[in-house]
Amino acid sequence: MKVSIRFRNVLLTSIAAGAGLLTLLGYFIPVPVLIAVRMQLVSWATLLAAVAVLIGAYSLVKAHVRNFMGFKAGGAYSLIAVLGFAAMVIAGIVTPVTGIPASAFLLDHVVIAGATALSALLLFVLVIAAARVLRRPISLTSVAFLVGLVISLIGLAPTLTGLPDLGFAAAAGWLAQVPAVAGGRGLLIGISLGVIATGLRVLLAIDRPYGD
Repeated sequence: MKVSIRFRNVLLTSIAAGAGLLTLLGYFIPVPVLIAVRMQLVSWATLLAAVAVLIGAYSLVKAHVRNFMGFKAGGAYSLIAVLGFAAMVIAGIVTPVTGIPASAFLLDHVVIAGATALSALLLFVLVIAAARVLRRPISLTSVAFLVGLVISLIGLAPTLTGLPDLGFAAAAGWLAQVPAVAGGRGLLIGISLGVIATGLRVLLAIDRPYGD
């Protein structure tokens, strides 16, 4: 069986593995030369990431403009997305030049307001999800979801004057601080392990996303 090795793939693999190893050594070995190399590599990576974000934004705007100009379904939403993107770009340019807080105004009155409205809609989504769960066979997961939903809705709702609390507020706070935080941390740990495994596979040239 003949194995063909391309010089391009070997070169890209060597550069990627070498850059990753130098960055790791710069983190764990406090030598000025390694620290300077690590900072330079991280700076180049940050610059490349910024360029990738610009290319992605250009592709996204181009797709929305094409969708709107082609009178396709959802063209009105594409127009709103393009106008919003243009407004944020103009505000980002105007703010440092003129001192007018245009970016902060759009962030406070458009972005945060929209996010707040979507968060309010989450209540109705949870209620609909609970109604659909009741149609399915009862399981431990569905019971835990329904109990947690009822406790959270009652505990986070404003209490009426003269009515007892019955401990729902404390139970809702415990659910938010203990199980929810534990689940979030578990997800972060899983993501971190996945990133470490992927990084090691790239450093050891097991995966070569930069080659053929």
